[in-house]
Amino acid sequence: MKTAVCMKFVPVISQIKFDYENKTIIRDGVPSEVNPFDLLGLVRAIELKNAPEDEVVVISMGPPKASEGLTTCVALGADRAVLLSDRALAGSDTLATSRALSLALQREQPDLIICGRNSSDGETGQVGPEIAQIMGWPHISHVRKLDLGADGKSVVVERMTDEGFQTLECDLPVLVCVTDGVAPELFPNREQMERAEGIEAEVLTCSDLSDDLSLFGADGSPTWVDEIRLVEPNRLGVLLQETAPEDVAKQVAESLRKRLAELAAESETNSGPSTGPLPRYPGVTDKSIWVVAENTSKGLAPVTFELLGKARELTVFTKSEVVAVLISPPQESTISELVSCGADRVLVLDNSQLGPVYGLAVSATLIAAVAKETPYAVLFASTADGGDLASRLAAKLDLGLTGDAINLEIDSEGRLVQLKPALGGNVVAPILSKTLPNLVTLRPGMMTPAAPEPDATPIVEEIPVASFGGSDIRLISEEFQEDQEGILLSNASVVLGVGMGVGSAENVAKIQEMARSIGASIATTRDVVYEGWLAQQLQVGISGRTIAPTVYISVGIKGAFNHTVGLQRTGVIIAINQNRRAIMFRSSDFGIVGTWEEFLPPLMEQLNPILLELASR
Repeated sequence: MKTAVCMKFVPVISQIKFDYENKTIIRDGVPSEVNPFDLLGLVRAIELKNAPEDEVVVISMGPPKASEGLTTCVALGADRAVLLSDRALAGSDTLATSRALSLALQREQPDLIICGRNSSDGETGQVGPEIAQIMGWPHISHVRKLDLGADGKSVVVERMTDEGFQTLECDLPVLVCVTDGVAPELFPNREQMERAEGIEAEVLTCSDLSDDLSLFGADGSPTWVDEIRLVEPNRLGVLLQETAPEDVAKQVAESLRKRLAELAAESETNSGPSTGPLPRYPGVTDKSIWVVAENTSKGLAPVTFELLGKARELTVFTKSEVVAVLISPPQESTISELVSCGADRVLVLDNSQLGPVYGLAVSATLIAAVAKETPYAVLFASTADGGDLASRLAAKLDLGLTGDAINLEIDSEGRLVQLKPALGGNVVAPILSKTLPNLVTLRPGMMTPAAPEPDATPIVEEIPVASFGGSDIRLISEEFQEDQEGILLSNASVVLGVGMGVGSAENVAKIQEMARSIGASIATTRDVVYEGWLAQQLQVGISGRTIAPTVYISVGIKGAFNHTVGLQRTGVIIAINQNRRAIMFRSSDFGIVGTWEEFLPPLMEQLNPILLELASR
């Protein structure tokens, strides 16, 4: 069996500096590393080798310096390395990148392609699914367990979802995007590195892949970035130490009330006065805005209503209809919800006989519907399902796609400006597309749902199933978490973050009980998940989710960049840590030096009325 692993050589994001006065990124002296998720994929690919003829080849796209990352991969056990390097690749967006990598991969004819879940610098997770679509392969993302089937001609995987886990099977060839848990983190030693340095990577240029150089780089990219916006840190950085727990609790409670009032005033100034329900334009199909609804086992996900609310705001400018796409068997109550919360028309894609949302059959059907009507924009949730479906749509129709955006604007020229955070949230990149429809995935918790209109009249249509042949993904089983905390976390107003500093699983349970008493959600770090103290769906940061609560209370979290990157849009951050040098304090508004056992109970008592009010909103 031949396995190809896609690798990206990325800068160490935590070491990048920013000149906020001159609005520039300082990259000089910043080291690079193999993207952590890609490294996990490589380790698992090597583990799966079980015959002398099995081969693992690593493919990377980048400048000559990326060969350093390939050397690391060979040192760990890759048999060969290929570097796609050419000045013509400069300015490539995710689609141009996927196109170039696909052409390189087709030369290799692998049975299995492994990609990391996303890259730490871009955080989109689009390249893997787009490669699969271009090659006509199925793909499975967010995979935390990967094995070969008993016949050696299929894979059996465990895919992480917001609600739990799915066990899936798919015949080879298939592309798999892996995440934490799929393999141990391994790094080569000096002897392995010295041996690998004598094995040079094969270097390919664009002309080795195609005679048409317009496929690559900026020319082949349907999206482009306008002038970036640097986001200056706005944390207060107040540190409280050598003060009695009860006095600290009172001081923080008083300061929190003031800070929340300031943030509320800023929000009201920026958003302007509420004007009630926005106008509707049913039947106006020119420049229509589509929203792909996100489903859960208990109904529509809250992010669906946020997307509909944003779509309604945009139609103030486009003066067009809002269309909701429901990928599930039709239910009258669900359709009524969609219409009440902003949809003028509902398109039903019944996938009961087609398979998973991210499978080839569902993708082909949605692609045909979008191609037929060509809306102005299609909005997806920035979730596992939303990202997978949007990526396949973009690759098939050669469309621009912005992943993980936090807001949308329409400029004076009628273009959709998609605001995407990058480099740990220190940069917001305004992205525009050369193609229509605009495609974008939006982070949950970032937008405001529209005011419900119970009397709105539904227009319902069915999307005809597109013809599809070939192997697809098969769902073997699905496991749902009982409390569904992963879904609630995305929209929680108050969150308690739990780190290794709490000491034990028993202490985690105590803090969970405190959170429940005020209706707050629990979040955590990668290390806590590895210990098995909390579920992976509650992990925040590069390896987990991004959240935007009004108040975040960090308990025993050291504050590594990999975690705090997921908190960039939090209102107020309060941190408790007994180590006064904990870097979490740098990302906090109020820092308390001391043990959580001493300081959290009186703090919760003082904050209780404030947090209860927030959690009930």
